[in-house]
Amino acid sequence: MAAIEVGRLCVKIAGRDAGKECIIVDIQDKNFVMIDGNTRRRKCNITHLELLPHKADIKKGVTHEEVLKALENFGIKLEKKSPPKAPKPKATAKPVAKKEEKKAKHKAEKPKKAKA
Repeated sequence: MAAIEVGRLCVKIAGRDAGKECIIVDIQDKNFVMIDGNTRRRKCNITHLELLPHKADIKKGVTHEEVLKALENFGIKLEKKSPPKAPKPKATAKPVAKKEEKKAKHKAEKPKKAKA
């Protein structure tokens, strides 16, 4: 069985990223590690990982780009992530009419009743 160590190639077997390849980039305690790769960079329970016999020569806490290069060296196809969403445009405030203007406008629009 492969040892849990920084640089170990794994496959996620549980959760939203199940079936995707990742590399251990940090060991947090005896149950949790930090992973990155074709998955989101996140804390992961070691029981949710299948450890593979391959190990990348990386240091603790490497960047996402370095992890992707290590996956390419293993011949693993990289999944393209969707581009970040553009920020929403800010709404412009409409000018608030004064009370007198509102009343005058309202009165002007009201039809007058004809007396019979």
